[in-house]
Amino acid sequence: MAVAAVLAFPAQTARAGDMPYLGDIIAVAYSYCPVGWAPADGQLLPISGYSALFALYGTTYGGDGRSSFGLPDLGSRAASEQGGAAAPGLTPRDIGEKYGQPTQTLSVSQLPAHVHTVNANNLDGNFPGPAGKVLAAAPSGGSGNETIYSGQPADTTMSLQMITPTGGGQPLATQDPYLAMQYCVAVSGEFPMRE
Repeated sequence: MAVAAVLAFPAQTARAGDMPYLGDIIAVAYSYCPVGWAPADGQLLPISGYSALFALYGTTYGGDGRSSFGLPDLGSRAASEQGGAAAPGLTPRDIGEKYGQPTQTLSVSQLPAHVHTVNANNLDGNFPGPAGKVLAAAPSGGSGNETIYSGQPADTTMSLQMITPTGGGQPLATQDPYLAMQYCVAVSGEFPMRE
């Protein structure tokens, strides 16, 4: 049995001074959690000291289920709703599932369609063969039909100087802008009953 922790938003504030439901999560604008609350940082707690909270969370957020269990880890993460299967285009998510990543390195298939500049030389061609060379203009005085192209299948690669390099293979950020806050879990409070 998994029960979701509730993320309190300003419109439905669960203030630390009120009697919270056990397992509630609040965001505070200071660097510590009030009495009765613990940082939502994935820490492991002993089941023996927090049996009611363990009854809600189980090992959804970590721990061995015999002597310890984990709190949700909202460090450098944004909370999201569980489920999602009913909405088109959304991936169903289970409570406690971590997904997403702060950066992504694109593969060639993910790049948008684009073109590259081919380097060439406007001087007369003076070297046979492509090895280490770039395309050149036809020698002066020639007929214009010099054999600088072939209709046969490619049997060699061009010099790396032929095409300008693009990209650096660096990961790009995929995070929305954030404001860092301290998230806290109610480790004492009223046990939330099901309707």
